[in-house]
Amino acid sequence: MRPKPCILIAAILSLAGWGRAQDSVEVKYKGAAWLQFGRVEHSTDSLSNGGPPNNMNKNWIQAAGVQVSATAKISPEWDGGMGMFALQTHNARGDVSVANNYYPYWVTGLSEARITYSLTVAPNQKFQANLGYFNYNYNPEVKDLGLYLLRGYVYPGAPVSSFEAKHTTPAANIFGAMTSYSIGGLKDDLLLISETEDRPYFDFSVADVLSWQATPALQLGVGVNFYRALPRNGKYTSPTKSCANNTGAYQQIDNSNTQICYELDTLSIDTVAHTAVVDTVLGSLAGTKLMGRFRYDPKAALGLESLGKQDLVLYGEVGVLGLKNYPKYYKSIKERTPIMLGLNLPAWGYLDKFSLEVEYYGSKNSPDVGNSELSYSWVPRQVPGVNFTRDNFKWAFYFSKVVAGHLRLSGQVADDHLRMFGPPDIGYTSWAESLTTPKDWYWMLKSTYFF
Repeated sequence: MRPKPCILIAAILSLAGWGRAQDSVEVKYKGAAWLQFGRVEHSTDSLSNGGPPNNMNKNWIQAAGVQVSATAKISPEWDGGMGMFALQTHNARGDVSVANNYYPYWVTGLSEARITYSLTVAPNQKFQANLGYFNYNYNPEVKDLGLYLLRGYVYPGAPVSSFEAKHTTPAANIFGAMTSYSIGGLKDDLLLISETEDRPYFDFSVADVLSWQATPALQLGVGVNFYRALPRNGKYTSPTKSCANNTGAYQQIDNSNTQICYELDTLSIDTVAHTAVVDTVLGSLAGTKLMGRFRYDPKAALGLESLGKQDLVLYGEVGVLGLKNYPKYYKSIKERTPIMLGLNLPAWGYLDKFSLEVEYYGSKNSPDVGNSELSYSWVPRQVPGVNFTRDNFKWAFYFSKVVAGHLRLSGQVADDHLRMFGPPDIGYTSWAESLTTPKDWYWMLKSTYFF
């Protein structure tokens, strides 16, 4: 399900038409087409709870896509953009019947639909406002892991990552509005974000991101996200005890689990009467996220300016996924604090980007958002007997190279938070991570033509 901001498109076209009537409008086009394939070399768990298996072990992953967009300079202060995309994917599943399904396309939709106002207040002060569906990436150094402030749920705290996800490439990922003000090396972004990735849709979040270029070599950033602060419907964002267990065909949720949207917490036990005092704990998908990050380029200090522009850049990010503690599953803030560190390795011109990213995340909960997607639940899915601290460390090697100006070759080898989503009309989609032990990993290769 995706927003269809037809009003925004109409507004852009209207402004463009008005501008053309007044003066010539500068229109630029850009696009890309890509093919990618890879394989999950090892996936330990097949968490199906007796249903059709979702085992990804040794499965191929294939996809193809195209994206075209146009930007129009309407006046010195106003410009707009619009774009469309289509994605075709192979349904990588272990089950024979599902693996043999073929879909000519997975999804089509908008990649961009925005209006932007920009103003230079003073030689070193700039203001910008965006409205619509637009790209925003507060940490462009990230290749795979990180970006905790704006990706994924707060509760359950399941980080999001994958190979060249749209959140880390120039594709639209914010539906809402943003104002940005910069003075010198200091920049502040205030965002109003409508939720279009995770259910329930169309809750509004309010986020603020501050970045500071402290020195030519060092950049720092902090941010806060009041996630789902303005819910579309409070009973979905903060469900009560009567929430239904809507498992449907999602076999990875145990139908016998009654605590889908609430928790039963034992407060005290009377050893004489053999009775217990139990409290019903209600919670919410809403919460507060925090972020801190840095980027440091040591080449000047080490006298290594002859290396590539991106070589040896060290960067990192820490997130806090929820400030509020809940009994049983969210008892310690340390278990809700993912930490990522990345390094652009020297490539001596053979590659444009060659990086290693590692992450530590000490959560003890299942990295599965099936409860949330199906029942709007803040309670993590329970899998008896499975230790989810087995794979607290994640890693990813990434490379890319532009050839002949318009062809980009890229690839990745990783043990990250890969989830294998199927087309929306099948019953065997998986919201569980495919890589759940240190020996699980996959690889991916991609060729992209762009203009």
